Amino acid sequence: MYQHSVTLFKIRGPLEIKSLYLKKVLSSKYTPLTWTFLILVLLCLPGSAIEKLDGPRIPHFDKYVHFLLFAGCCGLWSFYLSCKKYSPERLKKWYLQVFLITVIYGAVLEVVQYYFVPDRSFDLGDIAADAAGAFAAYLLFHFNLLKINIAS
Repeated sequence: MYQHSVTLFKIRGPLEIKSLYLKKVLSSKYTPLTWTFLILVLLCLPGSAIEKLDGPRIPHFDKYVHFLLFAGCCGLWSFYLSCKKYSPERLKKWYLQVFLITVIYGAVLEVVQYYFVPDRSFDLGDIAADAAGAFAAYLLFHFNLLKINIAS
């Protein structure tokens, strides 16, 4: 019986892409741009537009959301850069820049919430969650890049 072998697309990043469509979507600059814009929209919604959910309360749920949003932001931008043909040294610098810009973006959005968005406030805990999420993505890409370079 003939078995068809599937080629895995190795990307210098923490993921193996098994689908051409998925590779095309994730390697496009529009994916991280869309995620970045989504964060802007979500964090600039007035407090009155965010419904209070009935059911069990999860303590500090908003911090988990901030962590995931900014891990996604830093991760998607890092993945996009991983698809480029940059040297490992240059990628490490890019990853650090993406991390720093993501943290600054989160802090600026907290200031915007405080001054311009009704029923929203400035919260250092949100900035810490943003930074922690971005840092988690940074570590994932940075150390995976090191692992790939050591193996090759």
